[in-house]
Amino acid sequence: MSEFLKWLAGNPVVAGALVVFLGVLVLMFVVAFIQGREISFWPPRIGARPDKPKGQEPGESHAQDKLPAESNPIVGRGTVLTTAADDKVTIDSNFYGGSNATLFRGRNSSGQQVIAKVFWRGLAPNSTAWELFRQEQRTAEILSHRNIVRVFDRGLFGGYPFTIMEYLGGGTLRDWLRTHERLPRGDILSIAGQVADAVDYAHSRGVVHRDIKPGNILFESDPHGRVALGDFGIARIFGAVQRDITAATAGFSGSPAYLAPEAVRGRRPSQAEDIYGFGVVLYEMIAGRPPFEQFEEVYAVLQAKTDEDAADIRKYRPEVPHRVAARLAQTVSRDPTARPESARAVLSGIEKEIAAL
Repeated sequence: MSEFLKWLAGNPVVAGALVVFLGVLVLMFVVAFIQGREISFWPPRIGARPDKPKGQEPGESHAQDKLPAESNPIVGRGTVLTTAADDKVTIDSNFYGGSNATLFRGRNSSGQQVIAKVFWRGLAPNSTAWELFRQEQRTAEILSHRNIVRVFDRGLFGGYPFTIMEYLGGGTLRDWLRTHERLPRGDILSIAGQVADAVDYAHSRGVVHRDIKPGNILFESDPHGRVALGDFGIARIFGAVQRDITAATAGFSGSPAYLAPEAVRGRRPSQAEDIYGFGVVLYEMIAGRPPFEQFEEVYAVLQAKTDEDAADIRKYRPEVPHRVAARLAQTVSRDPTARPESARAVLSGIEKEIAAL
């Protein structure tokens, strides 16, 4: 060791470089410690930051995934967000986390309960989070319908964009499907009818949702009342705006179970994509499971969607009338041109059979 030190003393350039290297290494570990990262000195390793929600597939968010307060580094209980309209929203608690944002429950200056959606990737130019934020603002300006979640306001907090939306306290369709073996008779048609109205209205305004799934279908109080479709973050707006907003890094947008086969292949988004997603939701409400649920891996699901037809729903509920089974098979067809032209057309002529399930 003493000989090595003598050698260093005789080579000041090498000694200086070693000092700089060790200084940078120490600084890196100090910064990592402050950020709360996992650190291992031997072998040297610095873990990921703990402020990103984990365990979710690209494009998917789950209402039951409760996030700790430290999951968002800038917003927590008691934080006050000032909106573009100069309203004050005080955060009460986390609601749930998605792939690009955390949702918080809060109250505005009038005492109204609202949801604040804070994009936790900040405002990097051309970033996914910023494009999603801009997309939601565009759709909010275009869409105003009883069965679409209302967006009230927007703003910036610490460089992070956020939107303020109405709070629907009845939970999501996903929550109900997970906690109830079967929806009460008549509720399937009520939910499907209201979602169909929302989808067809959005299409009439030139907007394709692209992520219709139970987690984005919210209840004002319970399945018997008002139902609203939310989260237009990865929608496509046709006409003046020709930009495809992608929320996932895996090469597709949306949630695998509800993704249309043509979306898996990367084809241009169309209204038929939403009809497929609507059909999968209706299938799941009736059968208690979506098609292709037997595949556990995401890419196995995606591959099956492009290679196989969905199983006849009577495999899971033999009592489903033939006309309903045939309409569902048409709606979740791999061929976009074979699907009904609208969400309402999916239900047309089979309403009584669905209401009796």
